[in-house]
Amino acid sequence: MREPFSSMLASRAGKLALSLLLASPQLIPGTAAFTFVPIPSPNLNLDPLGRVAFAGDFDAISLYQFQDQSQEPAGVNGASAILSRFPNGVFATIQKTDGDVKAMCAYQKDGNLHGIVVGGNFTSVDGTHTPGGIAMIDPNTGDPTAVEGLNGSVNALHCDSGRGQVYVGGSFTGAESANAIIWKGNWSEMSFLGFNGPVNSIVAGLNDTVVFGGEFSGLGNNITGATENNTQALPVGSANLTAQTSSGRPGFTEPKNIACKGDQIDSQGANSTWLLADNTPGFWRADFGFGFKPTKLQLYNTNFESRGTKTWRYTALPDGGIMNFTFTDPTTGQKSFCDARCPLPQGNRSAQDFFFVNKVGMNAFRIDISDWYGQGGGLNAVQLFATDVFSYAIDEFNRPSCGGVQGAGSATKTGPWLVTPSHDSNAQYLTATLQTNNIDPSANFVVFQPNIPQSGNYSIKMYTPGCRGDGTCGTRGRVNISSSVSSKKTIPSSVELYQTNEFDKYDEIYNGYVDATDGFRPSVTLAPVANQNPGTGVLTVVAQRVGFEVLNASSGELNGLFEYDPDQQEVEEDFSKSVINSAGAGLTPADEAKITTLATADDNLFVGGSFSSDGGLNNIFAIAKDAQAPTQLSGGGLNSQVNIIYANGSDIWVGGNFTDLKNGGNSGLKGVAAYVNDNWQALGAGVTGVVMNIVPFSMNVTDGIPEEVLGISGFFTEVNGFSGNAAFSVNDFAVWVPSQKNWLQNLNTQGLDVQGHLTAWANIPNADRLYGGAVSSQSLGASGAAVLQHGGPSLSLSGFSLDIQAQQSSLRKRSLTEGQNLTTTGIVTAVFDKSNNRNLTIVGGHFATTGSDGQNITNVVIIDEKDSNKVTGFTEAVDSNSTFAALAVQDNTLFAGGRVTGQIDNNRVAGVVAWDLSTNNFASTQPPPLQGTNVTVNAIAPRRNSKDVFVAGRFESAGALSCPALCIWNTERNQWTAPGGDISGVVTSLFWISDTKLMISGNLTVNNNQTSLFTFDSTNSQFQTIAGASELPGSVTAFTPASASGNQIWAAGEAADGSAFLQRFDGSKWLPVNDMLQPDTNIRGLQVLSLNENHDEAQLIDQNQDLLLLGQINITGFGSASAALFNGTAMIPFLLSTTAQNTPGSLSQIFVENPQSFFQNGNKHLALGFVVLIALAIALALTFLLVVAGILVEYYRKKAAGYSPAPTSYTDRMGNVGRVPPEELFGTLSGPRAPAI
Repeated sequence: MREPFSSMLASRAGKLALSLLLASPQLIPGTAAFTFVPIPSPNLNLDPLGRVAFAGDFDAISLYQFQDQSQEPAGVNGASAILSRFPNGVFATIQKTDGDVKAMCAYQKDGNLHGIVVGGNFTSVDGTHTPGGIAMIDPNTGDPTAVEGLNGSVNALHCDSGRGQVYVGGSFTGAESANAIIWKGNWSEMSFLGFNGPVNSIVAGLNDTVVFGGEFSGLGNNITGATENNTQALPVGSANLTAQTSSGRPGFTEPKNIACKGDQIDSQGANSTWLLADNTPGFWRADFGFGFKPTKLQLYNTNFESRGTKTWRYTALPDGGIMNFTFTDPTTGQKSFCDARCPLPQGNRSAQDFFFVNKVGMNAFRIDISDWYGQGGGLNAVQLFATDVFSYAIDEFNRPSCGGVQGAGSATKTGPWLVTPSHDSNAQYLTATLQTNNIDPSANFVVFQPNIPQSGNYSIKMYTPGCRGDGTCGTRGRVNISSSVSSKKTIPSSVELYQTNEFDKYDEIYNGYVDATDGFRPSVTLAPVANQNPGTGVLTVVAQRVGFEVLNASSGELNGLFEYDPDQQEVEEDFSKSVINSAGAGLTPADEAKITTLATADDNLFVGGSFSSDGGLNNIFAIAKDAQAPTQLSGGGLNSQVNIIYANGSDIWVGGNFTDLKNGGNSGLKGVAAYVNDNWQALGAGVTGVVMNIVPFSMNVTDGIPEEVLGISGFFTEVNGFSGNAAFSVNDFAVWVPSQKNWLQNLNTQGLDVQGHLTAWANIPNADRLYGGAVSSQSLGASGAAVLQHGGPSLSLSGFSLDIQAQQSSLRKRSLTEGQNLTTTGIVTAVFDKSNNRNLTIVGGHFATTGSDGQNITNVVIIDEKDSNKVTGFTEAVDSNSTFAALAVQDNTLFAGGRVTGQIDNNRVAGVVAWDLSTNNFASTQPPPLQGTNVTVNAIAPRRNSKDVFVAGRFESAGALSCPALCIWNTERNQWTAPGGDISGVVTSLFWISDTKLMISGNLTVNNNQTSLFTFDSTNSQFQTIAGASELPGSVTAFTPASASGNQIWAAGEAADGSAFLQRFDGSKWLPVNDMLQPDTNIRGLQVLSLNENHDEAQLIDQNQDLLLLGQINITGFGSASAALFNGTAMIPFLLSTTAQNTPGSLSQIFVENPQSFFQNGNKHLALGFVVLIALAIALALTFLLVVAGILVEYYRKKAAGYSPAPTSYTDRMGNVGRVPPEELFGTLSGPRAPAI
């Protein structure tokens, strides 16, 4: 008996016990690895059906074999994941993240695996807040743990197992370090405290060193940044100002008196001074709508009426901590410290500067006055400063609303922006709610203009509040950020960012020189990206603040590369002693070289990025072990930026946005290339776009033996053609097979399909790799149709021997008729034909392919399995933009219908065409065209043992004959006839439940009665509604007989409220299936299947049956599946599929070789009478064999003893018979007496 599905769903496979069970079947005993729970194979009795296949809207498909297998799209709206692989090779999600996974490695210490470190720009893993974009994955449970202490994001990781520590690089601050730090159970700073710019890559050096690559020009402790930044005043006047125990005197009570003084900051008196009540302690408080980290407090004491503040303390809110300060004692001129009792001099109205010892975040502060001069305390002015330069989207936060600080930042907004509470963020922000069908970036934007006091190198950061606080995670999307940083740079730099972070984050949007001369003010513009839809029809855009952080001054000797010796306590001051450091220093542009990637191959360190040099080091170069200088690669390097280098042995693969060698001569190096034996090799002819990542993984490509292939990810839409291989479209991802020197798509293999992007990978000790990325994969890549292999110990899937090409790529679907969606790319319908000694597979839809004789075939293909799978089909007579939705064979004629137009023998056809299978050409007589608006044939059903072919769909007439929605083509008379009765509307499905009874579904009016399900009796041409069908909650989209007699029915459709329904008609009433289906379910097909073993008894279905549901089935407690099996008590996923657009697929049809066998008993036990007869026959056969054996033995025994037959004479043997007939001889033997002797 099958394990109940509810118990299978009780555990979550994302929280799996570790055993990394990947495509490799071997496990190392005692090794930790993720274990995947298998799903029992369904006990379907498919053998009587012959060949079984499915059609629908998909490009990849899998059997549901393991818990947590899914067809949900990966990486929706910026999300990513930590990935493993199921035993069937499909990628498995271990944990989800709300941002990119950029790096991962195995953290080992003392020879033991302590966890898997994952870094990126995410803020959460599986809902766990992970500040700083770093988390540790438990190697025993898969659970994430935040590695707290960083603020920012992580770009690079290097796990040093020998020293038991992890080098972390990125764009972050932590402890006293910037952009680089060590983790070894806790955060540990390196002696140089990081860098003055982001780190992009970290690798082990060739001489037991560690090499950092990035966008830096100095070490983190080179703090020679200009001091002018300390003059950035916070707008205290825009805060909510309050005070306790104010004097109550007119003109001296209002707290704003000392916050909004403008140029008269040292003035005092009424409306310029704030006083406490006489001889009473009190406080002055400022509450801001945003967070800040002040570096200096400036207080102006009062001496009005000889009053003044003597001692005070500063309390940071909301934490309540008393801050520590340094200041210069005005009496001694010496540096002093204070905390709870800080002093102010008496009678001194000049500014007194107090510098914060610690940089602490807060959104409010309070100055508590504990002692005073004269009759009471008071102040003339308060000013607060920070080194961080911010511009807030809420312009009131940029400057005091009552005047005061001049030259502050500003922000302007255009569009429906509203102020949103800070929630879990550190500042209020603006929110715009837009309809996705009308996103206009030019009408919805915010422009930030910070006050930059000096030109210099800055890191510009965009701060985005988390979506969990305001509940908008489902409607957040992408924004475009453009930065104007120089009056001489006419084209702003721009970058797209996702705003789907669950918690607060910042992204570095620019790193480099910012101009602040001649009145120029830099600006940053935030606007939504057009043509996006998070899936709800609504897009939420948020705007909070932009920060400008001045970078530490350059050392003049570092330029994106730094070699670190962990065994040295202090950093070598002479950087030129390192070949690596010197190589970086020699790159141009000076101080602005961008190192994006590092890799070691054999005894060479390869460096890639965006740079050049006089020595031919263009975007990539190598440094050999113990070399005295870097080595240029052949061809002078590459002609544009390198983003990634993957090394395997002595070979490397390179990705970027280059298109050729720097010196030219190899135009096939577009976006991706290999460097083997000091020579560049093209990967085919490259791609049309930019490659960002190269990740290795294993696949069964040719001989069923796993081999390493390369996942190429980036931003490209096409793989270029080469050497007889045509170009093909992709969606930012392609797979290169090094052993075949070709792209996987060109090899026409049937196997794993992967969509999305892979961004990181890590080798795990004694186990298989982990991956990072947003991937949707299924076990079989097949466009629109797949064959279900059965008869063995388990089920499997295979594709048709067709190379299907889409004819239309701009739209995936288009509604062709009410109640039915027809794909405009791929296979829609199919049929097997074994009649008249044929063995054909016929598929239809909207596609193009090439026949066996080289002819171009569109939309209908015929595969003759008796003729070596020869491929023929429709060519030029039918318009190529037609879409076929229904196929059926009657005698030697194939009828194909859908949205069809064309000219056959100069005669117009529409809706349906006939194809002569005996001549393999269009039939000489075609059905006259169907007439109407948007003519579409949805179903074709020949009546058994007759010459009638029933055609149904959306039309008004056939030729000159009025027969709306349903018409009959007679193949003997070659004419249309109407079925009779009054029918109108649209028919979606037809099914013969007997030789004379046809079941019909659709949105119809029959004899003035609105209905969705009824029958037609061909013997009397009468329509009859199904009892209670008019009371179904909505239109029927799929139905099937529930019994062989057809007196019971399964029906499914869409209710008036948009929900899906599924009900069974038991002959008298309808029985609903409740609580099994969730919203967004679309049932497109139903079929009852027999079982090998009975399931538990259920009211809704026979014990020897399962009901197959096809479509997009959103199962309660599971999610979306393309096919599911219902056993009366549970809805069990059966098939999962996805499209090339990284969306869930949908199945619409099951087609089989022997459709008459659907209701064959799957119990495979003979009746008792047959068992007895068979046993008797076997017994008689054995008895006969024993007798024959005995005769043969006796014969040979006598022959061996010398016996011979006695001589006999047959002379006149029959003579006496003529004299005495037998009847006379026995004629006296009459009566019961005994004969006399």
